[in-house]
Amino acid sequence: MCPDNDTEAHLILKLAEKAGITTICSKQPHGANLDAELDLQEKLHKTNKPDVWIVEIPGIEKEEELKKQGFNVRIIDHHTYKDTVDRLTDQETGEKKPSSLEQFLASAKIGDEEMRSWGFDPKLIRGIGIMDAKYVQGLRDAGYSKEEINQVLELEQKLIGEINPNQNELLAIAKKDWDRRTEQNGYLIISSKCTEDIHGTIAHMSIFNDMDTRPMIISIGSGEEIDVQNIGPDVIEKLNKNIKGNTYTFGSGHCWGINNKGQDKKVTLEEILRVLEKQKQTFPRGGLFDFNF
Repeated sequence: MCPDNDTEAHLILKLAEKAGITTICSKQPHGANLDAELDLQEKLHKTNKPDVWIVEIPGIEKEEELKKQGFNVRIIDHHTYKDTVDRLTDQETGEKKPSSLEQFLASAKIGDEEMRSWGFDPKLIRGIGIMDAKYVQGLRDAGYSKEEINQVLELEQKLIGEINPNQNELLAIAKKDWDRRTEQNGYLIISSKCTEDIHGTIAHMSIFNDMDTRPMIISIGSGEEIDVQNIGPDVIEKLNKNIKGNTYTFGSGHCWGINNKGQDKKVTLEEILRVLEKQKQTFPRGGLFDFNF
C-alpha cells in the first residue's frame, strides 16, 4: 500500500508495477494516515497476499490490527510523526534509515540490472530517494556530479508532471512566492496562498538559486502546512517541546513540519517564529548539511 502524493511514492508505484508486485494506491495527500484509508480490510483481503508493505501511511493501532489478523506487516518509512512515532531510526542499530525508495528497492530485491531492463537509470532512480531524504546536499555527499544532480532534478520534474498535470501553473506560482521571500532570524521565509502542495517546487527554487542549504520556512495554503527546513536536532527538539499538533520530521531528521489541516487549533507562522527566535541556531558542520552564511 502506497500513496501517490510525491515523486518518491510515485516512483515506488511505477517500480512495483514493473516488478509484478500487487499494489494498492492510496488517494490520500501528504499527511496520509492508515485510519483514513477507506475499506482497508476489504482491499487487503482481495489481494489474497499474506505480506503487506505499508509505505509512509502511519497508523500504529491499524497496523497492530492487521498483524492480529495474520498479515505480515512491513513498514517502509523514514519520518517521525507527532514526536511519538519514530520511523526514521533503525531500532536495532540506532542509525537513520535510508529513504523509503531505497528501503523498497532492498525489500523487493530490485537491482540495477532489473531497473536498466525496465528502461530506468539506476543512479537517477536512487537519486530520487536520496533527494527525498536528504535533498540536493545528500546527492553531493553521495558523489553525484553537477550534471547527474541536474538529471535527477529533471527526472523529479517529469515525475511531478505525471502526478499533477497542472505542474507548469504551480511552478509559476512557486516562482512568484519565492521571489516574494523574506528573511528573519537567519531563516528564509516563503509564504504561499496556494492550497496545492508546492513545497517541493519551492524547494527547487532554492536549488536553482544556490540557496538549498539555507535554513528556511515554507508555508503553503496560508499556513495550512508549514515546514522548517535545514535545521539541527536541537532546533527540532525545541519546536517539538513548544509546539503541539500534527507535527512530523523529514529530511533525515533535519526538517520539521506541522499539518494544520482539519485541526481545531492551527499553529501559526508567527508562533513558530517566536520559538525559533528564542533558539540559538546551531547546525551540523561537515555532516548532512554544511551552512555558509
